[in-house]
Amino acid sequence: MWAWMLGEGRRAVCEVACTYNWVALRHMGGGPRTFPGGVNKWKWKRMHEKRAEDKQKRLIEQEKQLYEARIRSHIRSTLSPDHHSAAAATHRPLSPNDHVKALADRFVKEGAQDLWNTNDGPLTPNPTPNPTPNPTPTPNLNFGPKHSRAYRSVPEVRNNRVGAHKYRFWRKGSDDSSSGESESENENELSLKTGSSASLGEYDVKREKRVVPKKSEEVEFIRHELIKRKLRQIEEQESEKQHNYESILSNTRFDECGISPQTVKALSSAGYVHMTRVQEASLSICLEGLDALVKSKTGTGKSVAFLLPAIETVLKAMSSSTSQRVPPIYVLILCPTRELASQIAAVAKVLLKYQDGIGVQTLVGGIRFKVDQKRLESDPCQILVATPGRLLDHIENKSGISLRLMGLQMLVLDEADHLLDLGFRKDVEKIVDCLPRQRQSLLFSATIPKEVRRISQLVLKREHKYVDTVGMGCVETPVKVKQSYLVAPHESHFQLVHQILKEHILQTPDYKVIVFCITGMVTSLMYNLLREMKMNVKEMHSRKPQLYRTRISDEFKESKQLILVSSDVSSRGMNYPDVTLVIQVGIPSDREQYIHRLGRTGREDKEGEGILLIAPWEKYFLEEIKDLPLQEFPLPDIHPQTKLKIENSMAKIDNDIKEAAYHAWLGYYNSIREIGREKTTVAELANRFSESIGLQRPPALFRKTAIKMGLKDIPGIRIRK
Repeated sequence: MWAWMLGEGRRAVCEVACTYNWVALRHMGGGPRTFPGGVNKWKWKRMHEKRAEDKQKRLIEQEKQLYEARIRSHIRSTLSPDHHSAAAATHRPLSPNDHVKALADRFVKEGAQDLWNTNDGPLTPNPTPNPTPNPTPTPNLNFGPKHSRAYRSVPEVRNNRVGAHKYRFWRKGSDDSSSGESESENENELSLKTGSSASLGEYDVKREKRVVPKKSEEVEFIRHELIKRKLRQIEEQESEKQHNYESILSNTRFDECGISPQTVKALSSAGYVHMTRVQEASLSICLEGLDALVKSKTGTGKSVAFLLPAIETVLKAMSSSTSQRVPPIYVLILCPTRELASQIAAVAKVLLKYQDGIGVQTLVGGIRFKVDQKRLESDPCQILVATPGRLLDHIENKSGISLRLMGLQMLVLDEADHLLDLGFRKDVEKIVDCLPRQRQSLLFSATIPKEVRRISQLVLKREHKYVDTVGMGCVETPVKVKQSYLVAPHESHFQLVHQILKEHILQTPDYKVIVFCITGMVTSLMYNLLREMKMNVKEMHSRKPQLYRTRISDEFKESKQLILVSSDVSSRGMNYPDVTLVIQVGIPSDREQYIHRLGRTGREDKEGEGILLIAPWEKYFLEEIKDLPLQEFPLPDIHPQTKLKIENSMAKIDNDIKEAAYHAWLGYYNSIREIGREKTTVAELANRFSESIGLQRPPALFRKTAIKMGLKDIPGIRIRK
């Protein structure tokens, strides 16, 4: 009976559902959850990761192609007479007609060499049938002012790159003037500069005509002249480098300090004979096995100062130790950034060029944990350069590195103040607890704030030595760096940066500029804006993957005529040679950060320039650096058309980048005590920044984030619902 009633009830419910088109709903709690296309969440995640990787590969390939095209354009522009102009500075290639005109003008300019031959036709448009021969022919003939062009049309030219209008223009000692390769252009330019008779051909007085040398002889002569010029340039650069080092070099030679002959040989092969002052002051203390706290200006050779005693420590430990199953790590070097770790490892490998059996490895973030572990097992090292976070990961995951660190002989903390600024204090304390107490410890930094003094009590022995090569009355910044500050409304900072860069590029042909921004996302916004303005620019911040950061860092070291927009990941210890200008947009976190940013220029006692761009409400920071030789920078005039162009370029940038920049900007200034204590003022300034970057209204914050920042219920702060 009950079964019949239940069956009838179930049938009635089904009839009602069919009558009213009811849809049965299934709750998500029971079965597997699927995404569009019928895939589960893991397949969906892997599919999106694959798309992201493909997109990253496409972007890298596109940047590679753009870089190669820029190099080709730069070579072409330097071969033109006006290669010092502003157009050439932006690496823009010449048009075909302009290219032909530039090549032709090179030879018809008054005072140039006469490079014509009999197959090139007459000099004048209407030549006489029987010209009077010159009784005393000379290889140097000047074009007179009576002709403005001295080329003629030919039916065929092998060089198809010059466009529809094909001309035959004179080439040095060549019967075929149609070749348009850059090697011929280099040969022409070289012959004009050297004035060599062999490159211009020889004259036979009896026949009264020019005898053209063979092509092979001419090419060999050109190669010989180019090699001589290259050697001359290298000698000039070495002499200039030696002159620049005079002020920071000491009279003590490396072969006088008692280090191994192989290391001295590696130093001499790299061009280093005399020590710098910081190396002279600290090397003897470090070689004695004493702990030391060393303060020195940036760019004065601190890396070599602790790498030399580190190598001697390894050599001494290897000579006295017996064979062990697990090869120990004798020297551990901790540094704050991945780029600095890679740079220190590269310098160590140069010093170990003639040493056998000593390995150097790096442990930095951005690389898979298992890859690091396999590399350390397959290629054991005696010197390890690491960032604190990644090293602590290996220690806590019991990868076997703790056992190898039990034989540690020396601990080095490079840029100790920056290690603490980035919040590595607890990581450093945990690492130090895992190290043997009987070791030598060295702390190197350009500034010694209170935090470094506190960590030195934990790391160094009580009887450690303090080495100060700066001095109490000395300036902490490079002497030859011109320092300026510019106070302007925050809304005009992007326009002023563009104008300053434009003027610097016109005044400095081999420019190399670093623009420091307050956060990584503001860096990304500045980079996208300058790229839209057709400037040769790269970006560097912590949001980028490690392979990208390494590639950009290496490219910036080797290149010129390049702008690097960076956050503070490039502000400490990075050796970028020949930087001509450093622009700091917004106040740094403290005085030491300003000094480190400025230290990227004026390295090796060279000249440089630094500009601090701040808003009127940031002028309080000038009191912290009032003892430094700063001068007020004149406010540049910005053309209204340039302002309109910048606004249009800003409008093309993705809103996601702008919103992320707003959030980062708000978080940075809210964390600064002098500004962040007035929450209403911070909200008002952030809204003005949002308006200046083209956002219609300020982006909203999560409620939890707003509460944590103390911005809940503050006028002007939008909360996401």
